[in-house]
Amino acid sequence: MLDSVQLTASSHADVSVFRPLKVGPEAVLQASVEKHIAKLLPLGEFSWTGSTVPVGAGVPDLLRASVRPEAVSIADADSISIAILGYLRAARRARGETIAERLGLSEKTTLNKLDALQGQGVIEQIQKNFSLAQPWRNILGDVSAVEVKVSDWKKAVAQASRNRIFAHRSFVALPEGVAKRVKDELAFSSLGLGLISIDDNGVSRVVKRARKSSPKAWAYYYTVAARAAGDLRASDNSVSS
Repeated sequence: MLDSVQLTASSHADVSVFRPLKVGPEAVLQASVEKHIAKLLPLGEFSWTGSTVPVGAGVPDLLRASVRPEAVSIADADSISIAILGYLRAARRARGETIAERLGLSEKTTLNKLDALQGQGVIEQIQKNFSLAQPWRNILGDVSAVEVKVSDWKKAVAQASRNRIFAHRSFVALPEGVAKRVKDELAFSSLGLGLISIDDNGVSRVVKRARKSSPKAWAYYYTVAARAAGDLRASDNSVSS
């Protein structure tokens, strides 16, 4: 991680940078969105904002999420643990051998990971079935993704559409002139994408709200949670539920 950040409930949002941006007009636009992100995407809970965050095969320009303090438990979670959390979020409950079979893992590895997660209070066991502890079903109360482009709005739409598999809301951010020209394009309404406009003075505003939907790729959702958890752990703020 390049920059340390703090989770904050204030109107200003610090941004955790995972990969450096290429110098150019797109970076300038993204900086404008970052500057106004807390007002563009207000959250009632403690919030986290990440830039160029690796999630699966993609790297969304910006992610913003409300984070429960319990998330700190998975700050160091590995890919196997993340996969288990994602599977249990989708399946609700399952036996250890079923989880191992569905994820292509050995039963020994699976049970070791389940034991560790249970010890952290992340999952629960009732008889032979494992399930997520209640707070962990929505450890991120709201996840919004933003893709920023200078002119190639169709590429931004394609990327924003992909982000819907792990985000509750997905946005495209464009210069004001481009945003005005494309805001009524069918792609936005059919995919439920939001649109952010950035004027020549660097002021950003939401001109089309995104439709909220439930994530589908839960392993990606918990990947985002783990990214945010690392910052939660590093934060000097006192975070309470």
